[in-house]
Amino acid sequence: MNANLHQARKFCESVLEHAERYNLNVSVVAVDKGGHLIAMYRTDHAIFASAEAARRKAVAASALAMPTSSMVDMFRNDPLVTTALSASGDMLVVPGGFPMIVDGNCVGGYGIAGGHYSEDEMLGGRALAALAGRDYEPA
Repeated sequence: MNANLHQARKFCESVLEHAERYNLNVSVVAVDKGGHLIAMYRTDHAIFASAEAARRKAVAASALAMPTSSMVDMFRNDPLVTTALSASGDMLVVPGGFPMIVDGNCVGGYGIAGGHYSEDEMLGGRALAALAGRDYEPA
């Protein structure tokens, strides 16, 4: 199964709905497994740099098939790995990136940036929970 525009739109629109509710200005990006852009949305007042940060978080989540917050936890005792991944120019290991999972397989990634990384993470978690029809439970 491949990443698709319909799924990307649903996630991005859900993030923007939650961002409006919390009065946050963010960009949200969806990429396919190769890191190619599928969709990019932003609130009206999101800062310019948030789009690129969101893209890099999405690429990292897709490449490693895990949330970027999990990468931070995993590499906490080995900051060299986090630095090396983030230095690639295509990945950013900061909370706010999520793998796009279809039928149990990672087919792409989502990234949110513009708020504090904890807010970016919360927006993504809320969007994923809403799309799955369940309550949001922070990690």
